[in-house]
Amino acid sequence: MKAVIQFAAEYWNTLWKRKWRFFAAIAVSAILFMISSYYLYNGINKRFMVYTALCVTCGIFIVLPRIERWYLSLIPIVGYLLVVPRKVFERIELPVHDMGRIQPGVPLGNVMIVLLVYLLCLLVFQRVRYAFGIGNILLLIGFLVNYYVVQFRGTSLTANDIMAVGTAAQVVSNYQFTIGAEQWYSILYFICFILFGFWCDIPGKGLKYHIFSSTAAVVGLAGFFYFWNVSDYFEKYDLKGHYWNMSDNQELNGFLLSFGIGIKEGSMDKPDGYSDRMLLEIAHKTDTEYMNTSTDVKPDIIFIMNEAWSDLKVLGNLVTSEPYMPFVDSLDKNVIKGNLHVEVLGGLTANSEFEALTGDSLTFLPPGSIPYQLQVKRDMYALPRVLKAQGYETMAMHPSTGNAWRRDDVYDYFGFDEFIDIDKFGTEYLYERAFISDECNYNEIIYQYENRDTSKPWFLFNVTIQNHGDYYGGIDMPISITEIGGGQIQGYLYDAETYLNLVKISDGAFEKLVTYFENVDTPTIICMFGDHQPSLGNDFYNNIFSGSDLSEEEQTERKYITPYLIWANYDIENKEYGDMSANYLGAVLAECAGLELPVYYKYLLNLQKEYPVISSFTINEIKEVDEVQQYKMLQYNHLMEKEPLQNLYIAE
Repeated sequence: MKAVIQFAAEYWNTLWKRKWRFFAAIAVSAILFMISSYYLYNGINKRFMVYTALCVTCGIFIVLPRIERWYLSLIPIVGYLLVVPRKVFERIELPVHDMGRIQPGVPLGNVMIVLLVYLLCLLVFQRVRYAFGIGNILLLIGFLVNYYVVQFRGTSLTANDIMAVGTAAQVVSNYQFTIGAEQWYSILYFICFILFGFWCDIPGKGLKYHIFSSTAAVVGLAGFFYFWNVSDYFEKYDLKGHYWNMSDNQELNGFLLSFGIGIKEGSMDKPDGYSDRMLLEIAHKTDTEYMNTSTDVKPDIIFIMNEAWSDLKVLGNLVTSEPYMPFVDSLDKNVIKGNLHVEVLGGLTANSEFEALTGDSLTFLPPGSIPYQLQVKRDMYALPRVLKAQGYETMAMHPSTGNAWRRDDVYDYFGFDEFIDIDKFGTEYLYERAFISDECNYNEIIYQYENRDTSKPWFLFNVTIQNHGDYYGGIDMPISITEIGGGQIQGYLYDAETYLNLVKISDGAFEKLVTYFENVDTPTIICMFGDHQPSLGNDFYNNIFSGSDLSEEEQTERKYITPYLIWANYDIENKEYGDMSANYLGAVLAECAGLELPVYYKYLLNLQKEYPVISSFTINEIKEVDEVQQYKMLQYNHLMEKEPLQNLYIAE
């Protein structure tokens, strides 16, 4: 009892000497209370009592001295570990979804990742207070980044998104950041956890203390490694990534666990049976089966990936006050049209670009991959390099900064002779909203065409940007939705109508481009496709899918379909390719142009006839098919090997 009284007296004396902290504590608590009341007040209820208590608690941890006796300091530390990690998990999730679909076993996995963050911080900073305090700062940052990624894109943050931070920074100013009530509630919890964490500590210093801290961290990390890689945790609860509908990842697994699963499933193994001998056997068989279609004509080729270009009628019934693609719909001579199945929605443009230019499929890569960020690290036999081998001058063009998606490096690896980014445009800048317009883009195509080296055939790959999200007006709006889905229009459709009016503007710009090339003497072929559909609000999707008998998976799959067309200013064979996935498009374009085809393209064209769509929606049904396995081998050699077999990818 005497020791307790002595401790209490010492503690009170220390507390009394910290008078200035009382003022800081009162100020912080008052400010937090006012902000919380602004966002959260809805009467005197349970939430009012909780956020008031959190605000007061934040002040208490500012003024309260730490416990300087190690055996007593363990009590709040143990309490922290028992309560805070689970609450962190909940406060990361609740602003995004109601956690009603969280699977059994998922809370444990998320809590273990929170503890992993603490352990790593303990190993680095060697103090419990820094492990908890800095650890929760990092988790708060992760929560906020993921929250806004979900708001803008509809799917949670992945490890590969971290590699795309530079590109994200370039378009972030076009989005509107707001703070919601549930989001602030989580921020308030995190502030409390951070202050509580910095208050917790085990007193001590010197070599023995650092040895103890390092040993505790290493033992904890070893335990996590066992849990993550050795135990039957994932098998017991059947936990895995959900990639046919990426938004399911967080709703089923939670953000931290889905992020971790993406890393866990991110390794890419060499295909079974893979060898140079097998590749040569595939090549010989392909050459035997493919019927040559090359001609003596080497047309100029313009390959356009149009930002968010799509026909929303693929989703369901949609009637507008006037057509939004009148020119494209009217093309019926020397043109090939169809639907293109892509792997992204509302963003990650570079992934569709990767498939179209390389012939490789994202379905063979780790889920959530962004190849431009991770896999493309050396010279590759992509379409521009294939064309260079046949005498083409190759150029890439994009009306944005050159380092977006590492294009300045990737285009060099792909074999482009020149990259025209926004800083190198030779024509006047024209804008729609905050983005360079398609009209401006196509004016630059014509300018570059007129100044090309006419002694060589010319290949241009162009990425547009006009129709980039967000869709909140800023343009004339003659087109409106008059009928949608199976019932009356309900809710907010302004974003969808903005988008459709942008598509109409794109259609008019494309008409001017085609009209120009109709009147040139040099044979020219133009291919245009959409990289992805726009990500529109729930009101739009609820409306357009209303009255349909489509399953949830079928509805989702339709969101991953865009148009493609191939038009020429000379007579071309009107082949029917039908619907296909984006990985085939480069080979199809080369065949339509009558070029000599490498073995890889011949294989893709043969495969396209049997399996026209290879995507995350179809791969599970066909992944064991011999032809698909052989395709995987070719892609592994093409993308992953440091020295791929050149004769497979360059026409001899």
